[in-house]
Amino acid sequence: MIGKEVALDRSGSLSRRNPSTSTVGLFFGCEPVPKWNPPAALGSTDPIIPIVSDLTRCGKELPPEASYFNAMALDGPSSAQRIASAAAECLGLLPSRRRIFISYRRVESTPVALQLYEALSKEQYDVFLDTHEIRPGAIFQDALMHSLSDCDILLMLDTPTYVANHWTKIELVRANKLNCAVLRLGWPGVTADLSFTYSNQIKLDASDFRKDRRLRVDRVNEIADEIERLRSKSVAIRQAKLLGILRAEVGQKSGSLSHPGQFRRVEANFPGGKRLQVYPIVEIPTSEHVARIVENATPDQSALLYNHLGVMNKWRAHLEWLGTQVDDFHWIRSGFIDVDLSEALK
Repeated sequence: MIGKEVALDRSGSLSRRNPSTSTVGLFFGCEPVPKWNPPAALGSTDPIIPIVSDLTRCGKELPPEASYFNAMALDGPSSAQRIASAAAECLGLLPSRRRIFISYRRVESTPVALQLYEALSKEQYDVFLDTHEIRPGAIFQDALMHSLSDCDILLMLDTPTYVANHWTKIELVRANKLNCAVLRLGWPGVTADLSFTYSNQIKLDASDFRKDRRLRVDRVNEIADEIERLRSKSVAIRQAKLLGILRAEVGQKSGSLSHPGQFRRVEANFPGGKRLQVYPIVEIPTSEHVARIVENATPDQSALLYNHLGVMNKWRAHLEWLGTQVDDFHWIRSGFIDVDLSEALK
């Protein structure tokens, strides 16, 4: 990513801001407090992330100008990864929402599921837990699959009967079909079912559990660190797969695809001079995505490419309506690229 999609200007050598790129500043505080001198390449509306040794030291390590921005602490084993992820989110390379889906069996792992929900929520993750997220009256499985389609990582609590259960097995199968990263937490004595794909595994021992059936704090922190490392890889792989499918279909129509640019936008060029700006995303589209595309789009037609698997019918209907409200805008579903791309090129 560094040197290809992201450029680092450590010395402030860039003399002006490039309006065709996204920019974020990292300000490292210390004692004595450094001067606030934003480089010329940083625009007045660009985000800045102040970084301190500990969040309790913001007043001692940062100048007053930095107080407008939310700071991050350079502490803990995965702090560098967290800062890199935050910068990538500001640049549009990672979704701003940090989404985790906890898949578990209530009768076997509810205490741990609740513990992880609380811990990951404190780390600013949007955590899906069925008992907390699905409202009364909703069609349970539809809501479940919709939320799974919108997550970065499936956190699998692999207890003795997890894979044998019909519903949790469906969640795991769907995550694999979505190319969603799966972090398996293996309970003591439970062997991983290798017919499924796991991005990584953490094996738990009996000594990792407390008397209240929850995990030791150090193991919870280890899980949170692994999720932080895995999330960016998961998003990158899913985006690459979407672009791969698009590239193959564009080639079938004798077209070519440019390298990803701002917000991973690619330009599809076809015989006869037709062009289409395509924005691939790995989350469920919203009006915010459309607004950002319209704001940054070129005069050519634009399209948003997404994986529609599991998206609720009422949300798809909303998206179709939303698309009709914007000129020269199209939806491209990963499973119907041929049809949707042909429609966009009419």
